[in-house]
Amino acid sequence: MASRESVSEPVLNKSEILSLDIATHTGYYSTHGFGTWNFTESKKRNENKQHQSFHDTLLSFIKENNIKQIVAEEVNVNNYFTDMRKLSQFHGLLLLVCDELSLPEPYYVNVATLKKWATGNGRAKKPEMIQACIDRYKFYPTDDNVADACHLYHYYIRKFRIT
Repeated sequence: MASRESVSEPVLNKSEILSLDIATHTGYYSTHGFGTWNFTESKKRNENKQHQSFHDTLLSFIKENNIKQIVAEEVNVNNYFTDMRKLSQFHGLLLLVCDELSLPEPYYVNVATLKKWATGNGRAKKPEMIQACIDRYKFYPTDDNVADACHLYHYYIRKFRIT
């Protein structure tokens, strides 16, 4: 995948960016809203529609808000296998949504890089990431998923000097 700096792309504004902390509880952050989407699987047979729900929720949010760029954390390979598999499935669906809407591939940020940028500590824990949102942006996230999404958003707009 080519780096963003080497590719000439249209200029974005802040309202066209959506950041995601992808998991069963996906944190999202944009100028249009923020929160945590819950994609917990049903325990009932034939009702496990979490992938469809992820796809539909993401597609709807992007279309409704004219999103042009997604920013997301990379899949962390240090977690348990089932967690890694679930994250990989959701990332695959994210790529599908981007293809369906002719958006560029998501811009991925390494987890340790994000933590280091947000807190000064590449191994920061969840409470530290939440506190960094409060200290840096005066933003009080509802949980660590929203905090990560908020940091992804601000990391991206700062790195690419988006106004």
